[in-house]
Amino acid sequence: MRILLITIDHLAHLNIFPMGVAYIAAVARQDGHEVEIWNQELYHFEDHEIQTYLDENEPYDVIGVGIYGYQMFKKSIEVCKYIQKSKNKPIVVLGSNGPSACPEYFLEETKADYIVHGEGETSWRELLRRLENNLDTTDSPGISFMKHDGTLHKNPDSPLIRPVDDLPFPAWDLFPMDAYILYKHESAKHTARCFPVLYSRGCPQNCNFCFRLYDSYRLRSFENVFEEITILRDKYKVDHIDFVDENIGINEKALIRFSKAMKKADLGVTWNCHGTTPACTVEALTTAIDAGMTAINLGIESLDQTVIDNITKQQTVQDAYDAVEACKEVGIFPGLNIIWGNIGDTLESLEKGVEFLMKYNSTHHLRSIKPVTPYPGTPLYHHAIEKGLLKGPADFYEKYQNSDRMTCNFTELSDEEFYKALYDANKRIVEDWHRRVAKATTDGYKEAYFNYDPEVGFRGPRHV
Repeated sequence: MRILLITIDHLAHLNIFPMGVAYIAAVARQDGHEVEIWNQELYHFEDHEIQTYLDENEPYDVIGVGIYGYQMFKKSIEVCKYIQKSKNKPIVVLGSNGPSACPEYFLEETKADYIVHGEGETSWRELLRRLENNLDTTDSPGISFMKHDGTLHKNPDSPLIRPVDDLPFPAWDLFPMDAYILYKHESAKHTARCFPVLYSRGCPQNCNFCFRLYDSYRLRSFENVFEEITILRDKYKVDHIDFVDENIGINEKALIRFSKAMKKADLGVTWNCHGTTPACTVEALTTAIDAGMTAINLGIESLDQTVIDNITKQQTVQDAYDAVEACKEVGIFPGLNIIWGNIGDTLESLEKGVEFLMKYNSTHHLRSIKPVTPYPGTPLYHHAIEKGLLKGPADFYEKYQNSDRMTCNFTELSDEEFYKALYDANKRIVEDWHRRVAKATTDGYKEAYFNYDPEVGFRGPRHV
């Protein structure tokens, strides 16, 4: 079959490789289907252009649309509207976190034929097989569709992929790789060619604000991951890997084990990752740095233990302080993510977050505190429904604007008081950061003018 996969424009200034679409494409091609990409995310096509594209080209059998960002919702509706208007209208299949959480809502809004929910590759493969052979799709696993009477038919998810190594590598060749490789991770050297790799699927944490496509945490084998990195290195000259797993370092032992394997493989790449605070010991971080790690991003979330417990995150306030102190000791500047406005949050808990970021502010990262968002399908979303703060998916998507705006107020403060407090908090953090940057920059000028060291070098802020 001829398949067109669409990446919806998420209106960002960074080109982020659409890993999910690339995996779906690889699976389809593995089964003999012809796959093309309509890359709105990269080229910023106008929504209506998809209709012209479909009208002027040989008909496609299936169109797949991945909606992996909540801010992409409105654009996905528009794109699907123009697909429906095309004279060569194909079968439309939606996937990723938005449709998985609210299949009925997305089917109604987009008029799509199917939604693939949960871990998509197996369900997608089976659905394509049945469509190609004109077989009944009613009991096809991991899909939802609207019945003729207007009610939702939802099948159970497909079994999770075990082992994950069974999946083909993403279909990189369908994308203009340089457009993504030239994105620079802030911790990589300025000449680095960076690219994302997924080592694991899922997360063992159970945070109340995080939507989980599946309740599972599975690792690829080291051999399989290193083979992928080797191809990226040799074919595309990639020399920095952005591990986009939710958590590579789920604990100290896991981070050490992975780092030792990276060291032994001697792939000639540097890398960064996400991890948990308990994983960040001096031993683990030292081992990781020796294996090429340049940065680690930490989900701190809150510096109030009552709130952390409400979030159901498996860490303590002390874990956060210990982790950052360990990072300081080994010379790593971690990413620190803090959210506010969760169940139990107060002005006092906000101040704890401000104090933490001010204590560990650096010139490497401009940090801030964001309001928590109750994404559909999360425990926090269901809490919002129970408390009457949200009426359902339509209400969420009407209220949701972006991650810097409050969707629901779970605190005892008024909305005006909430924003005033958050503004004051971020103002202090940002002003402190700018003071530090100004001092570091002027200190650089002083060294350049009066005590220049060619080994260190300095070219000023206009030459970054």
